[in-house]
Amino acid sequence: MLENQSKDIMVFKKFLFALPLLTLPLTVSANWSTGAGYLSFSDEEDGTELSLAAMYGSLAYEFYLEDSSLSLVPELRIGTGISDDDVKIDFGPLNGTINVEMKSFYSFSVRAQYNYDNGVYLYVVPSYASVDLEFSAFGESASDDDGEVGFGGGFGKKINDNTSVQLSYEIYDEIEVFTVGFNYQF
Repeated sequence: MLENQSKDIMVFKKFLFALPLLTLPLTVSANWSTGAGYLSFSDEEDGTELSLAAMYGSLAYEFYLEDSSLSLVPELRIGTGISDDDVKIDFGPLNGTINVEMKSFYSFSVRAQYNYDNGVYLYVVPSYASVDLEFSAFGESASDDDGEVGFGGGFGKKINDNTSVQLSYEIYDEIEVFTVGFNYQF
């Protein structure tokens, strides 16, 4: 008898634990979005310019602030390089070309976003990004994984209830990143 009461109490505790989860509004899941885009990285130092490009996929969740047009949007982007660049070096007897290739890219950001009634939105975004680069020259290669904290901003436009396009500019140390992307909210 006590064993049955103990099982009933456990079932009841599980039910009480699950009840708040079951009563959450179904619209909570409507704030998830996924997307894809194109990133252009550029850096110039001492007259030497480096330009790389990447394609990325993203996953985000939009938190709407109550009675406000503001929202917070944490986002994870993961991508891979689609172009490389050659950098010419001339250090006296050591001169030639170093090939720089982006192997992978990821970033995590939290956008502070203002949403207008016409579907346009503006945002500012602090973020952390990491890039895995491979350098090749003179028959040798090396790689470097470098992470930086950055800041940027951008704007977007909802095409319909689920789809939007956006443009952004971010800067990490002195590396400029331009992004064109689209998002699908479900």
